[in-house]
Amino acid sequence: ATRWYRAPEIMLSFQSYTKAIDVWSVGCILAELLGGRPFFKGRDYVDQLNQILHYLGTPNEETLCRIGSPRAQEYVRNLPFMPKIPFSRLFPNANPDALDLLDRMLAFDPSQRIS
Repeated sequence: ATRWYRAPEIMLSFQSYTKAIDVWSVGCILAELLGGRPFFKGRDYVDQLNQILHYLGTPNEETLCRIGSPRAQEYVRNLPFMPKIPFSRLFPNANPDALDLLDRMLAFDPSQRIS
């Protein structure tokens, strides 16, 4: 299921697509290596997005404004606020440098993602 490795901007129709999409996919693989199982294992697109938001937290308004689909924007805005869960809590035995890289690769906002 390639959905598990799909960047949020693909699901939310962001206004532009960049190589940040590939960085996201590699970040999902790194998380899978650290945890021993797929990290965002959504059953469908909505569940996939909900899992991403559960771990990464609610995106800020600037990021939300760049979502191309008004319906998707509305959906995310109507969800309860979710704080980001630190990767150090999810992968307590991981190397801090690996966690730092993961944090930069799995930034919800593609413009904030490492490239």
